[in-house]
Amino acid sequence: MKPGPRILIVDDDPGVLRALRGLLGDEGFTPVEARSAAEAARLLEAPDAPPALMLLDLRMPGETGLELLARLPKPLAVPVVVLSGEASPAEAVQALKLGATDFVEKPPSAERLITALRNALALGSLREERERLLDELARPGHLVGDSPAMEALRQLIARVGPSDTAVLITGETGTGKERVAQALHKASGRKGRLVAVNCAAIPATLLESELFGHERGAFSGAVARRTGRVEQAQGGTLLLDELGDMPLELQAKLLRVLETRQVERLGGTLPVPVDVRILAATHQDLTRAVKEGRFRQDLFFRLNVLPLHVPPLRERPEDLLPLARVFAAEFAGPRTPLVLAPGAEAALRAYPWPGNVRELRNVMERLNLLRGEGPLELRPDAVTAPTGTPAAPRATLGDRSYREHVEDFERELIRAALQEGESIAGAARLLQVDRGNLYRRIKALGLPVTP
Repeated sequence: MKPGPRILIVDDDPGVLRALRGLLGDEGFTPVEARSAAEAARLLEAPDAPPALMLLDLRMPGETGLELLARLPKPLAVPVVVLSGEASPAEAVQALKLGATDFVEKPPSAERLITALRNALALGSLREERERLLDELARPGHLVGDSPAMEALRQLIARVGPSDTAVLITGETGTGKERVAQALHKASGRKGRLVAVNCAAIPATLLESELFGHERGAFSGAVARRTGRVEQAQGGTLLLDELGDMPLELQAKLLRVLETRQVERLGGTLPVPVDVRILAATHQDLTRAVKEGRFRQDLFFRLNVLPLHVPPLRERPEDLLPLARVFAAEFAGPRTPLVLAPGAEAALRAYPWPGNVRELRNVMERLNLLRGEGPLELRPDAVTAPTGTPAAPRATLGDRSYREHVEDFERELIRAALQEGESIAGAARLLQVDRGNLYRRIKALGLPVTP
């Protein structure tokens, strides 16, 4: 017969240990005893047969249960149920803040204690399953999808990942370009971290300092030296998202970093050597941007050595269900099944998904928010494009505030500028406003970030 889950009982009272040992054994658990916090810590760190749960007394000689909880790494490696008859309400609250799952007063009834243990073990299993899924998604080169396009992309990432060469990742908004960048970084084996910079979200006047850093006194308000994102990615990877929106003058400085492997801080006199792999991502057609003089040709050639294109979701319908199941597990939990109503899969494939993977994720999040008890059900009307909806009656001036009317006009103006300018940077030039301020205004008005 397979032994039950190992429960670590931490208590200095021999009578309590004896009683709990008998109760847990009768319920099918495997009790393990520790009479001090130090002994418990050693058992938790033991590589062989770690406990599935810790039942912890708060009041013990020497190091207390609260002190043990405070020094254990977070998140806690195993669920913890606190058992104490002398703890104050403040101590109970503190234990829960430190990661304990439940608090049971001494002397506990057998039913109350066993219920607390089973609930804590179930919660721990859910957390382990969630971590397993997240770890699986984060494996080098692992991208969700069964389509030939995604399989080819995975194989390409596996080949180019270990290289230090710059990579240009292209694709429509929402296709998962940042996920590809994460897979490339993990496949590289580089010890440093992945640092991402959205070039469209930072005002042009601040972007240079953000990327390359500055010395104290380099400009008004520079009261201390600050390392830029390039240096922060030392030994790792730098992702330049929305690279097509980077100003031309900064493109020249980025090219120099790529060629010399050195960065010069604003106000600095000496170059700083850097070991950084550069990844760039954009939804724009950089070939066209080069022809129009909006993007440097030499930088384009330098980045386009290893181009990776992420296809839109409408071109890989085989990936719809695998992605939907991953998002369902993310929002509803790995044990909540995703049920497809009749016609749902056909609706998934028929819808063009202009927002790509990001839009599918939003659909699954909305379904989870609106669902009741039971499984997560995907119905055809959840993914049907809203066509033929009757227009709402035009509001009169008395129906809405001045600000609401102004914001409506502002939305239409920005939409027109985005369509004509073909990018946030182009729209900012047409409207004669700062690109970073326009980006934040687009977000505030609830508009799509890109045209």
